[in-house]
Amino acid sequence: MRTARNQPPNRNATPRVRAAEEERELALLAQFMRHDSVASLADAIAEITGVRGGDLIAEAGLDLSRADK
Repeated sequence: MRTARNQPPNRNATPRVRAAEEERELALLAQFMRHDSVASLADAIAEITGVRGGDLIAEAGLDLSRADK
C-alpha cells in the first residue's frame, strides 16, 4: 500500500509484507466499489472516524477547490 501520494510501493519489503500491503489495497478497493462515488466513500469513512468527508477528499488532493494552496 502506498503511504503517501506518488510514493512508489516498498519493493524491498518481504513477500509477507507485500502480501499484507496488497490485501489492504484490495480491501480499500472493495470498499470503494460498494459506494457510488469518492464522496460517498469519504462520507462513510468520515462517519466511522468522526471527521468530515469533504476534509478527507481535500486531504487526498481529489478536490482542488478545498485543498490548501
